[in-house]
Amino acid sequence: MPQVSDADLSALRSELDGPLFERGDEGYQPEIDGFNSLSPMRPDYVVGATSEADVQAAVRFAGAHGLEVSVQATGHGSYRGVDHGVLIRTHRLDSVTVDPAGPTFTIGAGARWMGILPHLGEHGLAAVTGSSPSVGAVGLVLGGGIGPLSRTLGWAADRAVSFRVVIGDGSVVVASAESEPDLFWALKGGKVGLGVVTELTLQALELTEIYGGGLFFAQEDIATVHRAWLPWAKSLPESANTSMSIVRLPPVGVPEPLAGRTLAHLRFAYVEQGAETGALSSRGAELLAPMRAVAPVYIDGVDVMPFTDVGTIHAEPFGPLPIWERGEFLDDVDETYVERILEHAGGDVEAPFANVETRLLGGAIARDAALPNAIGGRGAQFSLLTIAAVIPGVNDQALPVAGPALYDSVADYSHDEINYNWAGHPSPEVFARLWPADIAARLAQVRATYDPAGVFAYGN
Repeated sequence: MPQVSDADLSALRSELDGPLFERGDEGYQPEIDGFNSLSPMRPDYVVGATSEADVQAAVRFAGAHGLEVSVQATGHGSYRGVDHGVLIRTHRLDSVTVDPAGPTFTIGAGARWMGILPHLGEHGLAAVTGSSPSVGAVGLVLGGGIGPLSRTLGWAADRAVSFRVVIGDGSVVVASAESEPDLFWALKGGKVGLGVVTELTLQALELTEIYGGGLFFAQEDIATVHRAWLPWAKSLPESANTSMSIVRLPPVGVPEPLAGRTLAHLRFAYVEQGAETGALSSRGAELLAPMRAVAPVYIDGVDVMPFTDVGTIHAEPFGPLPIWERGEFLDDVDETYVERILEHAGGDVEAPFANVETRLLGGAIARDAALPNAIGGRGAQFSLLTIAAVIPGVNDQALPVAGPALYDSVADYSHDEINYNWAGHPSPEVFARLWPADIAARLAQVRATYDPAGVFAYGN
């Protein structure tokens, strides 16, 4: 580790409004804890930023002492772990300001969707969110950002208006279509090695209600429901969004009807801007009717809901949890794909996964944005995501075998690219697929321009 004197640390502390911790300090561990408790986070120093100036001071300090900078808001995307350098925590920068006339909204680096949605709802507005309301919005956008309504509304990054960014020398730039356009392009999907976003402005849209939620089916019906879901999903219009998941739920920490059960969970959302509640319900129910008839529905949680409840569709846990996660983007899939998923994770299989989800993509996800960006994986038709809460003595030994076996079985369906936010902890082979070659080369040029000394962590 580069030498840092007590005087250097005292000087940094005097510049900061937020806390500074060294490894071993009281308060260090709570400051580095994030959503994914499985990722080893042991930086030399952690700065709890309370202002943009704190971020600048931390970046300048790191650059002056040859230390690498990592950034964490919520920790949902923490798979690589950090064992050196400076970690900047941005969760305190959680401001939300809505401009109904835009309509746009401006958020701090640490704002989570659960804190943003109520502000939008007050004005009858919505946004492209992630599936979990506890996810940080900035991290979602930096990777592109797919959510429960994205077949209809597109990527979150497609609605970015501007970013305030602390770059490698500690200065602040504003990146937009008119200012620093190369950096603006890169921040919409380029994810890492570009700077620390302290503030983000996004377009909002007028939307107050959707028809959405989840259908749960019993363990004995998992195969039947999965086989019926695929052709049904392919028949849906762009206004409908869906995924199919096999969930293995813990005996505690979830509602009693779900506790300890293995179930099929069909997620569904129908979007029609400007529709009256009755028409929205009628048309959404008509689309969903074939799947409601496939097998007895154990729990039916699909109905008209306020947009602010969009995070309940996937019903993801809030954490912190020891999460193992892996994803893949897929081309068109068929009945053989379904059988391979059932073989490795079906209701009659002992599988170590908490969630195995196939999601329908396409629609607005596949269309090029009005302003170009660096999103990888735009052309995929489906995605596969597997998640497990790693429990020693329960599934920790099985996961290293079962995970690769499942993905090897469906490798024939892999898309050329995979989106960064879905890759989990990408291996070097997966990292090479995050962007097409031309986008990857342009991203490298942008990183070299705005961080020539390589202060910011980058790579698999």
